[in-house]
Amino acid sequence: MAVLELSLLLLLGKLGEEGFSKLNLMPFVGAILIGLIAGPGILKIFYPSPYITDFINLGIVFILFMAGVEETRLGKETRKAALAGIINFATGYIILFVIIFKMGFSVLVSSVLAIGLAMVSAGPFSRTLQDIFNGPAKDENKKLFIEVLFAEISAVMLFSFFVINALKNFVSLTMGIIRLSVVIILILVFGKYVFRRILVFVETKFRTWEALFAIVISTILLFGFLADLVGFNSAIAAFFLGVFVSEYIMNNAYLLEKLRAFTYGFFEPMFFSGLGLYFASINVTIVFFGMVMLAFSLITKLFASSFTSKIVGVSSVKNFFATSHKGGVDGAILLTALQLSLIDPKIYSIALMAIMIMSIIAPLGFKGKSSLLRAKPAPSIKFVTYELSRSNAEELSKVLPTVAVTVDTTVDEAVRKANELNTRVLVVVDEDGKPVGYSTVHDLFKIMSFGQGDVKMKDVFIMPVPKIHKKASGSEVIDVFKTSDAQVVAVVDENGKLIGTILEKEILRYLLKG
Repeated sequence: MAVLELSLLLLLGKLGEEGFSKLNLMPFVGAILIGLIAGPGILKIFYPSPYITDFINLGIVFILFMAGVEETRLGKETRKAALAGIINFATGYIILFVIIFKMGFSVLVSSVLAIGLAMVSAGPFSRTLQDIFNGPAKDENKKLFIEVLFAEISAVMLFSFFVINALKNFVSLTMGIIRLSVVIILILVFGKYVFRRILVFVETKFRTWEALFAIVISTILLFGFLADLVGFNSAIAAFFLGVFVSEYIMNNAYLLEKLRAFTYGFFEPMFFSGLGLYFASINVTIVFFGMVMLAFSLITKLFASSFTSKIVGVSSVKNFFATSHKGGVDGAILLTALQLSLIDPKIYSIALMAIMIMSIIAPLGFKGKSSLLRAKPAPSIKFVTYELSRSNAEELSKVLPTVAVTVDTTVDEAVRKANELNTRVLVVVDEDGKPVGYSTVHDLFKIMSFGQGDVKMKDVFIMPVPKIHKKASGSEVIDVFKTSDAQVVAVVDENGKLIGTILEKEILRYLLKG
């Protein structure tokens, strides 16, 4: 029966995510809503049984690990933006704490609620940035992302003190700081130096991606166990481990793909629908206070963002919607607080209801209703066709380097060549330089996972590659991509020899060259 409940909850959670995604709303809200409707909150079909709870707790660990891996990987961050994030969270936390405490809640409950409502989630904000036009405002958005990221990290750090019960008095605070510092330093040393070397060793010696994947999964679980053993939260430990091993995993495309599929395909819908299962029975009181907390949170964020917008150098409206994004880390913190008995189910329900609504409002507001925030319209297909009609295939093929290898190239060498050229596809040519097909890096990774990296390209399966004469117009290249599923076009001369390759992104770069 437990397996049936698990499968149904997973299926319904994923359907909820897909439904909200089709509506251009934040997908995870759909999964939470499914859990709320099917769980004790409304229909009482599902309950957070011990079996389901175990999977939800694992979901917290893996989602926070991937948050550490993906959300904290920065380019050239600015100190001002990082400072703005810390100030934004601190301002929101203090104001919300005072308001909630004055409403009659305890210091502990007020603190946890203030953390959950004042924090920001970088993952959902990153998704919003991917959905909008990122041209002239690109630098602004980078600074906003850094601000959001540091607000999120600040919240996780502060919540860690509540997890280890370090805020009773000055002595416990001092010991808590020492304890937290020791844990983070140990995770830093292991994640950044020891763990990386272990993974490199496994990758080079075993030459199977499954072994590498198993090592990562077992290490995450082992760290969770050790964290619990010393009285630290396993999910918070997983977050910091993800931060410190981020560089290696983000540079390992195949491993990253497996971890994303494992986390976001299974644990994410299970986790978010599980969040809905922990709702108390919905009544007028919960709805009323949920709306009150939503209002307090929005007003507080409006005040905090109007102040920090001057530091970041963006409009206060844009900063407000950016710092109002909520997501998985918020939910994980609330659920952890509930399981540690820091808050009760009613308080949890009130806070999560406010977070759900903010998760819908923030992306819609940031995408914008003003000319400043609205995505700019893409050029029409007629304009694109006209621009490309004045160029030829040979000219287009020179925008980026030629992505090609010979039939005598080994799979290992081909993958290295692809990494050097920053491409996911390679054209294969014969001894005479004529294209015979193309292969994707994904397929080559599969071959390598079976320990066959020394096999030559002529002995592996390759797909037919479309060919076009070098003097063909650019608009004809567009037609080739439209009529075939190929990811690359081979440009040939009069003798059929390869003189260049065209990727879809080359066409875009050519159009934007001015």
